[in-house]
Parts: sequence; C-alpha cells; structure tokens
Amino acid sequence: MTGQTTSTSHRERSKARRREAIRRAGMRLFAERGYDGTTIADIAAAADVAPRTVSLYFPSKHDIALSVPDEIASRLTAVFRSRPGAGFLDCVDTWLRGEAEALDPELLALLTAMYDANPALKAHGSSQIEESVRVTGPALAAATGLPAGHPLNAVVGAAVGAALSQYFAAVLCQENAAALHAPFMDCLRALVDAARHRTSR
Repeated sequence: MTGQTTSTSHRERSKARRREAIRRAGMRLFAERGYDGTTIADIAAAADVAPRTVSLYFPSKHDIALSVPDEIASRLTAVFRSRPGAGFLDCVDTWLRGEAEALDPELLALLTAMYDANPALKAHGSSQIEESVRVTGPALAAATGLPAGHPLNAVVGAAVGAALSQYFAAVLCQENAAALHAPFMDCLRALVDAARHRTSR
C-alpha cells in the first residue's frame, strides 16, 4: 500500500509540475507576443509538450490567463467563508498575509507583465472571481454602513478592487513587501472609514 501511495504521490507531483510549466509558458508568451498573438501550439512548444496536453490541463487560453487570478479569488472566498463573524478588513488582512506566503514572486511578476501587455485581460471575468465578489460584497457593505442600492457602494467597491490590484502588482513583488503590508491596510481602512463617516452624517 505504501508503494502505491508513493507512486500516486509522484504522479500527482509530476502532473502539477507539468501544469505549472504550461501555465508559466503561456503567461510568458502572452506578455512577450500578446494574448491574441499566441496560439496553443506556441504554448505547447514553449512548455515542451503536445498541444493536446495543453488542452488537457487548460481547455482554452482564457483558462491559462485567468488561472492565477482564479486561484487568488478562490483563496479570498475561502477566507471569508471560514470566518463568517469577522469584519471585512480583518478577512482581507488575513487573506493578504496568506497571499504573501502562497504566491511565487516570479509567478506574480509574470502576471503583472501579462496584464501590462494585455490590459484588456483585466476585464475578463470567471466564476471564481464572480463568486469572490458575491461573498465579499456584503461584508464590505456592512463595514461601510452604506444601504443597499446606495451609489457609493459601487464607488467604494471599485476603489477597494483597484487598491488590491495594485497591491499585487506593486507591493507583493517588492523585497520589503512585509513592511508595506500594514501601511497598505491603513489605506484600505481609511477608505472604508471615509465611506462609513459619510453615512453617519
């Protein structure tokens, strides 16, 4: 039984390494050649696998491009669901600390380069990203105290989303990222507090 378990574990690790090689090859090519200028065959050649193998791991280029954001969004959703009584900022704080440990700086740099070369990709959605918005939205609204349907809900949500995007692009890639975490959370807190104070007037 131990031998079978070891064999299965080795096989799973090999599959994970192959998937990661395909993903990084795709993201690198998207950054270098552009999303539209890259084919599945190009990605397969760069990852040294067959085109069919790429499709087995990622049904489309879209899945490759959104794989990292999807994983980040899934972890965000998991944090909020595991702490139903916690406030919005506390959950975001926990999530970002986890991301600093989970994300490979090289992968994060590839993600940033891919988005810089293909800004339209930022507008692409997915079920994981939509789910994270659905789960975190009520917590943000509770933190600001804004009533449902208030126009500032969209404004605050967009501002928080933009701040988090820049955190991943400009902060986590820095060697002193840990030292920048607290100041960033202070910025988010000020943003949420400003909206809350507005509702109390």
